[in-house]
Amino acid sequence: MSTTARRALVTGASSGIGSATARLLAAEGYRLALLARRAERLAELARELPRSSEHLALACDVTDAAQLERTVARAGEAFGAIDLLVNNAGIGYRARVEDLEAAALERLLATNVSAVLMGCKAALPWLKRGQRPVVVNVASVVGRRGYPTQAAYAASKAAVCSIGESLRMEWRPLGIAVCTLNPTLTRTEIFARQTNPARLPDPDLGAAMDPAQVARAVLELDRRPEPERFLAPKWRWLGALSVLAPRLADRALARRLGDSQQH
Repeated sequence: MSTTARRALVTGASSGIGSATARLLAAEGYRLALLARRAERLAELARELPRSSEHLALACDVTDAAQLERTVARAGEAFGAIDLLVNNAGIGYRARVEDLEAAALERLLATNVSAVLMGCKAALPWLKRGQRPVVVNVASVVGRRGYPTQAAYAASKAAVCSIGESLRMEWRPLGIAVCTLNPTLTRTEIFARQTNPARLPDPDLGAAMDPAQVARAVLELDRRPEPERFLAPKWRWLGALSVLAPRLADRALARRLGDSQQH
């Protein structure tokens, strides 16, 4: 194994943004620990990557805190440290509040929120040993501006944004950079796999972002960390407007609803 390559752990690596991130990082010479529930998909991905023998494909349910801790420790022990943690695992939930189901909501929060916190906790000892350690938490533009029929999902991503704000300050003395990445609508499996009890229509993915674009942002943040990055600048301003002038932000978003649907 190379002793100079950066060592990265990516959750939700079996498809979508996680898979694209794994492919790009591997092409850039990173050694990877790939985590996801689907073991066969992970193993297939690892075999396709450059220097496949240097990467770890680790089946893991990130909502199981004990399993997550063991799996992260396995990666840390194999690599000696973790230089980059990408908390990407996440699921969707498209529902009006009146249609929410308690079990589905708990699963959403366990995957999108608790797993980020517990993943950071599990990785901390290994990040402390890393070279220029960086954490990239994949949130969403709706973490900064809620969206109709997305109250639960938006709340989970708002929590990821808050986690990033807290950890940036908490881990600054440790020399660990924490970045929040806010993609917009992206072509992934999230829509086909998400809970949608009322069978609300999925967004039009014709103009959606490619996962490779999000992966490129992850790589750029590892090379030059920023507190928070939006991949669609207009959503940054809409988020700010939602705080400063919420009625105006509501009207601006209402005008968009006929043109697009959110990630």
